[in-house]
Amino acid sequence: MASSPNRRGVSWLRKELPGLVSNGTITAETARALERHYETSASGSRNFGFALLAIVGSALVAAGVVLLVAHNWDEFSRPLRSVIAFLPLVSAQLLSAFVLRCRYKSKAWCESAAIFNVAGIGTAISLVSQTYQIHGSLAQFVVVWLLLSLPLVYLMRTTLGAIAYLAGAIWWLFLREGWARSADPLLFWFLLALVVPFFGMLFRRDRSSHETTGLAIVLAAAAAIALGFTAAYTKTNLGVLAFAGFFAAIYICGIEFFPPRHPERLHPLALLGAVAIGAMTIVLTFEEIWLLARDATRPDSLRQMIGVLIELSFPIAALALAAWSFARRKMQFSVLAAAFPLVVGIGWLIAIQCHTRSDEGTQAPCATTASILLNVYALGLGVELIARGMRAGSPARANFGLLIIAGLGLARFFDSDLSFVARAIGFIVIGLGFLLTNLFLFKRRRSA
Repeated sequence: MASSPNRRGVSWLRKELPGLVSNGTITAETARALERHYETSASGSRNFGFALLAIVGSALVAAGVVLLVAHNWDEFSRPLRSVIAFLPLVSAQLLSAFVLRCRYKSKAWCESAAIFNVAGIGTAISLVSQTYQIHGSLAQFVVVWLLLSLPLVYLMRTTLGAIAYLAGAIWWLFLREGWARSADPLLFWFLLALVVPFFGMLFRRDRSSHETTGLAIVLAAAAAIALGFTAAYTKTNLGVLAFAGFFAAIYICGIEFFPPRHPERLHPLALLGAVAIGAMTIVLTFEEIWLLARDATRPDSLRQMIGVLIELSFPIAALALAAWSFARRKMQFSVLAAAFPLVVGIGWLIAIQCHTRSDEGTQAPCATTASILLNVYALGLGVELIARGMRAGSPARANFGLLIIAGLGLARFFDSDLSFVARAIGFIVIGLGFLLTNLFLFKRRRSA
């Protein structure tokens, strides 16, 4: 799907069409087709802006009504409060019925009606609970609100509604007992799975649209947050391996299933995965990180076992995706980036052998070995990305590889006993690498 057309360019083209038809450059039918194409593109952009304005306007009106009702709330009887509690929901239902019957193809109407319904559901639940003093926690309220609002996502085909649903699910996750107490987060994965079919519908309809991209990024962010809570809950210290697989899977999916708009650019999802892999690689080069692996415990309940299976599913999925692409001989991604969970898995197996410290408090040899492995991997990943960038003539990829090597050098600057002369020489070499690589790519582009 092409990006939004420039309005001045479209206006200029429309003025030129009659002249192009008169001198025989294009036919009248072609001119009409161009006119229809750019009219559709422009209307789509206007509809998106109108949808945002309609949602903001609806929210402001709803806020004003709530303030007016709240000012006189104590003077109302219980039956009247119940009627008032259901008024927004009934109004939203009537609006939704109208939209489904007469405005089903309008994105602005569908999004506005869906958001109005979500607000109406939350208002009805909270006011009825307050009126009749129905006790319960805020987390329970949020779960009920989410489950009642979910059908609207499918009925009204609302992407913003799906994003709001995911935001509510993340809110519920933080409303639990908290990260420190490691509350059971497994219900979140069920809530997340309920919205995945809607994402599949968007993906099948237009995988390159902004809606699909935006929802994919929000889904990935929500899953990453839940994965952190799951790792804290299971206490098996598999979080390092789980996140390595998760980021690799995001990176591979972004390349394999989301074609970029420009040949030299990655899809935003693939870019986020690549940046996460690079950042996590540098973090794992520190020896102290691997000492956590020796404190791993076995799961002592069925729910913890389910959490462990969720954690392990991501590296398995990432390696399966990489093997599938390799079998098809269509690997368009970095081989070492795809192998990230495998390397981290080997490092984790080495690190769990750390059971002792020396008397001086130095780190155990196996943690050092895992750290060295990731240092070598980071260097290899940077070199591979530089080579891929230079072959493809992509400064972004080459510079990203140099950034990984620079990050590795910076990490060792604060983490090693190298002399200042050696550190200075290292930074000079990396800086020269940046300059020479970009000079080579610049000359290559000019000669192309």
